[in-house]
Amino acid sequence: HDALPISEAPPDLDFASLEKMHDIFDVWFESGSSWHSVMRSKDRGFPVDLYLEGSDQHRGWFQLSLLPGLGATGQSPFRSVVTHGFMVDKDGRKMSKSLGNAPQVEGLLGQFGADVCRWWVSSLAFEIDIKVDLEFFALAGESYRKVRNTLRFLLGNLEGYDGSSRIDDLPATSLDRWAVAEASRLRDEVVENLRNYQFRPAHTALFDFCNDTLSAVYPNAVKDRLYCDRPDSPRRRATQAAIHDIARVLVTLLAPIIPHTADEAWRALNSDDACVQLEEFESCAVTADPAWSAVMEVRDEVLKSLENAKSSGIENKLDAGVIVGDPSGLLKPFAADLADLFGCSRVSLDPGTTTVVVQDLREEPRCERSWRRDETVRQRSDGGWLSDRDADAVGIA
Repeated sequence: HDALPISEAPPDLDFASLEKMHDIFDVWFESGSSWHSVMRSKDRGFPVDLYLEGSDQHRGWFQLSLLPGLGATGQSPFRSVVTHGFMVDKDGRKMSKSLGNAPQVEGLLGQFGADVCRWWVSSLAFEIDIKVDLEFFALAGESYRKVRNTLRFLLGNLEGYDGSSRIDDLPATSLDRWAVAEASRLRDEVVENLRNYQFRPAHTALFDFCNDTLSAVYPNAVKDRLYCDRPDSPRRRATQAAIHDIARVLVTLLAPIIPHTADEAWRALNSDDACVQLEEFESCAVTADPAWSAVMEVRDEVLKSLENAKSSGIENKLDAGVIVGDPSGLLKPFAADLADLFGCSRVSLDPGTTTVVVQDLREEPRCERSWRRDETVRQRSDGGWLSDRDADAVGIA
């Protein structure tokens, strides 16, 4: 049916020289029986796990594979089918070379890198037609850099990590244990999404974890102990253990989406000859105290109060102390981590109130190393002002 009418055939065509070919019986029948020639007859697995093609193949390859499969074996040749939409330009027009609106893959890879392009693809609702524009790749590059910078933070703070601390040994109220429990929850969510071909929700969960849990909350809370505690202090080692476990989970989850970045990070975590693509999704079945969700709600209230305190001149949260109402005693088990979690110098719990009061500590001495207004800050033998913790870390009496 694709042949040219005689009237439109080239004038120099010699019809007498044409020969009928016998190597194709029917293009749809032969492509529709590939499950047999490629898989079943060679004992490579039947039925096939997945058929993947565009939405125009419901009456094409999918149907013309199903019919021979049912006729010859009595069952479908595939266990599942995934269909995708098509690429269109930002105005919704079909992309084609003739219109000149189709981007060159080589150019995209050269400009943005393979992992940024893959990261963009994972963010799409692939079931519908997809708009393509260079601006979209630039935006994907920004969110990809957030993920990459998260990995850099995790890997950069493992110097000296010796595995001496275990998350399982920490109390359920520990901030470090909460962070690893969040990574464990992320792992279950992403794996479930990937198994169901829900790539966009998996992408969103990974980005939100990097942008929120591993950017806005946990790193801000633990940077003081990472940078100012004695290198081998139990508290710093516990945080390094959490960072190590989180990094392993995150890298294995990212491996199917941004393989080059994940492989680079995995080698930094292990050895130069390690390959994350040979690993299974890292599992860390860690749970935390269920009251952490309520603690995070209190954190939101405290941060609002500290923001409002800027109007009274307290620009730096470390110049503030906070008195938090705790009539139910909910916060008491979490007291050791609250100052770090709120980003202020000290936290007091008041069982007799439900309010948040910000204290101005600017008249108190400030540690010249950590900038905290600690009750132990005093002038040391070298003339500097340090807290007991910081003086111990640098070996000054």
